[in-house]
Amino acid sequence: MPSDRKSVLITGCSSGIGRGLVDEFMQRGWHVFATIRNLEQRQDLVAELLGKYPDRLTILDLEVTDKIQRDAVVKVVKETGRLDCLVNNAGFGLLGVLENLSEEQIRYQMEVNFYAPAFLTRDLLPLLRQTKGKVVFVSSVCGYVGFPLMSAYCASKYGLEGLAESLYYEIEPHGVDVSLIEVGLTKSNFGDNVIWGTGEIAAYRLQTDNYHQEKAKLSLKAKNNISLIGKRVAEIAEGRIKKLRIRVGEEAQLTHLFQRLLPATIWVNLLKRFHRQKLLKK
Repeated sequence: MPSDRKSVLITGCSSGIGRGLVDEFMQRGWHVFATIRNLEQRQDLVAELLGKYPDRLTILDLEVTDKIQRDAVVKVVKETGRLDCLVNNAGFGLLGVLENLSEEQIRYQMEVNFYAPAFLTRDLLPLLRQTKGKVVFVSSVCGYVGFPLMSAYCASKYGLEGLAESLYYEIEPHGVDVSLIEVGLTKSNFGDNVIWGTGEIAAYRLQTDNYHQEKAKLSLKAKNNISLIGKRVAEIAEGRIKKLRIRVGEEAQLTHLFQRLLPATIWVNLLKRFHRQKLLKK
């Protein structure tokens, strides 16, 4: 890779937002390090990507919770001597009421959505300081609003937001910018990667059944914001946007607006009434 060509590492590139990010950065002339989980089982995807982008694309195997694989990815990137942007995109949603979630499931949710991006960012900061690069965390409306049956997922995104905000002030004096992309409802592969709690406590049956129905309705209404997300991330990487938080999608923007304008007690009571109407209906 030429030393003057900018490079980006993007996690979770098999489909959805991650795949859209690969396309966006490749079209802008960047060298892309794209990580994919279980790479050996996805040779068709690898062949498709390499066929489309025969140069400037390096595909790496990465289960983000595996320290050995993370270290291997960091080593490959360091050997090139340059990294201008890190996009922590890999993640998944664990759904279900807390009592139905196993300890193993909750820990894995935090490992993927919080610990992995924290460790990967920490290990790549030396390179990013050299280039005065950018760190981007793909977050969600669930990073600033709690939702029922999403407690573990929201906790992981709230944690990610706290990490990013603290890091923003910590490394800004060293020339590295940090941004959060807070995504609203969008058509992606998120629903395909959802994991549900293994428990089946009868007291929550009505809420769970209604949640499945509401989730299906929302999925049908979702807009495809993947291209817009890709553009915003690329604009951050290129220095055109310098903000800690960028919200993408009408739901993310409106939710934040109402949360900011309404008094806390009114906001909480409105959400409580809304959730009761949606999840406790018979």
